[in-house]
Amino acid sequence: MLFSSTRLRSRAWWVAGIYAVFATLWIFFSDQALHTLMPNPELLLQMSVYKGLGFVAVTSLLLLFMMRRAFGVIEDGYHSLKAHEVEIERLKRLYAALSQINQSIVWTPKRDELFKKICAVLIEHGGFRMAWIGWHDPQTCLLVPVAVSGDENGYLQSIQVHTDDRPEGHGPSGTAFRGGRPYICNNLFHDPATRPWQGEARRRGFHASAAFPIRVKSEVCGTLNVYADEPGFFQDKEVALLEEAAVNISFALDNLAREEERQQAELALQKSEQRYRSTLDNILEGCQLLGFDWRYLYLNHAASTQNRRPNTELLGNRMQDIWPGIEQSRVFAMIRRCMEERQPFHEEAEFVFPDGHRGWFDVRGQPVPEGVFMLSIDITERHEAETALRELNESLELKVTERTTELQVALVHAEAADRLKSAFLATMSHELRTPLNSIIGFTGILLQGLAGALNAEQSKQLGMVRSSARHLLELINDVLDLSKIEAGQLEVRATPFDLRASIERVTATVKPLAETKGLTLVVDASPALNEMVSDQRRVDQILLNLLNNAIKFTDRGSVTLTAGLVQDFQATPESLPQSAVRVCVTDTGIGIKPEDLSTLFQPFRQIDSGLTRVHEGTGLGLAICRRLTKLLGGEISVTSEWSKGSAFTVILPLQPPV
Repeated sequence: MLFSSTRLRSRAWWVAGIYAVFATLWIFFSDQALHTLMPNPELLLQMSVYKGLGFVAVTSLLLLFMMRRAFGVIEDGYHSLKAHEVEIERLKRLYAALSQINQSIVWTPKRDELFKKICAVLIEHGGFRMAWIGWHDPQTCLLVPVAVSGDENGYLQSIQVHTDDRPEGHGPSGTAFRGGRPYICNNLFHDPATRPWQGEARRRGFHASAAFPIRVKSEVCGTLNVYADEPGFFQDKEVALLEEAAVNISFALDNLAREEERQQAELALQKSEQRYRSTLDNILEGCQLLGFDWRYLYLNHAASTQNRRPNTELLGNRMQDIWPGIEQSRVFAMIRRCMEERQPFHEEAEFVFPDGHRGWFDVRGQPVPEGVFMLSIDITERHEAETALRELNESLELKVTERTTELQVALVHAEAADRLKSAFLATMSHELRTPLNSIIGFTGILLQGLAGALNAEQSKQLGMVRSSARHLLELINDVLDLSKIEAGQLEVRATPFDLRASIERVTATVKPLAETKGLTLVVDASPALNEMVSDQRRVDQILLNLLNNAIKFTDRGSVTLTAGLVQDFQATPESLPQSAVRVCVTDTGIGIKPEDLSTLFQPFRQIDSGLTRVHEGTGLGLAICRRLTKLLGGEISVTSEWSKGSAFTVILPLQPPV
């Protein structure tokens, strides 16, 4: 600018100098020429006047030419300056809009709210006529407006923007979405791609538009669309600023997605921790957590019962302060060794309470990051029974005559009680359930990557561990179900449910197992099947057990489930006829020998001892099916031919028995 100003001033001096020289030479030489050519004084005077008029005319023309050139340059400079000022003002607005968008990205935690603020900022600070953000709907192949500003005339309600290859998908927004690049249209009415929308755009005064792709995790999911009321609005600088805004929006969406995933992971972890704590709070074993400073960090309800005092007296206090003299006990020695050497322990130990009461406990300790975690079972009654039995055995010779019968009865009861207790402990104790639940839970946490990333082989091995643990838990649950049924503690809750949907859900569950073995699973359910009033969970359990049993003992061929209605069903001769459903599960498996049919529904029995080496299981599935069917007021039967297959038929009333 300084160079141009200096050149203009220099030219002005040159022009002025040339004019002065020209005027001087004109005056001097013209006067000399007139004196020579015009000796007559009157004629000389007259010609001098004409010479002066000629000089004025020539200088006037020269001055006119120079002034027009000067004013033309000034006018061009003025227009260029005004255009530059307009461009600067426009860029200032865009920079202000970009700044506001970045602030919204920093302070807005929700996606939809962020989109609305961005559109409003582009209208208020960016100087656009309209701005909207379209989000891709894969089902309809449409860009659905999720935020809009400046659309007072309902432009977006009168158009549809597609993302596929139809004509409505070749406009600026659809092209930007598919290509992943900005699409700039500086004249809506000269671009063939905008033909479907030109009428609506003309009525609303839109002359230029631009669309910029928005990405989430590097995948285009939507577009940022802006409209201007003057053609040629989007130049290089404007496009660069809007591209930067779209990139910042994509970055913000990635951050929001990561934050949402983190929150979901934290919520899942919290739920998992709550579930594990709830499990510990309600199990029969006493649970106690001691810190390295010997303070109680956690106790469940069973622990307060075993300690004979409320947990509030123990939590936060040291074991030595709560139980004076415990340092000399066997229990304290085991805990201290576990605390110091980080080795687990499992023993039966006697504990003397401050009031003199003695109790025997089955205690298991495990080192944990917080200190030591202990599980305990009160076995005082069992220990007293064993002690009494030993005393009776020691004095048996002295009292054999008068107490033989009494002792035999006591021995039988004691052995039965011991077997039942052992079976109960083997099924319900922490030796099975607590480690099993821990295996399943912590394996799930590792597979989710919450404790760090796993490679493929580690994920495969952990998946096998979790699958085995779940299978073992299913076996334990079968034993518990059978125990509850025989003890009369299993409750049946009759509620209405869709029987056809239950059949579809159960068959969908076992279909992958059948496909793994190369079996064809056929389902033939009558269209008349509708609502059934019964215990849906138990009905599903019966169907699932029968299907699993059929698939387990079938190596090739098919498994077929047929279901239909039965009229006038009577579970017993005394019961009234009622409507029922008949479900038949047929397979092409190994079949059952006639001599094995009588033991088929007995618990812990499989039809052949050789099969137990090939097919896993406890032999409880069919026994549970028979007992559940009876509880639901129905009946179950079987027909089979050795090496050709079996057919299990279950008939259940559609309404609970009265």
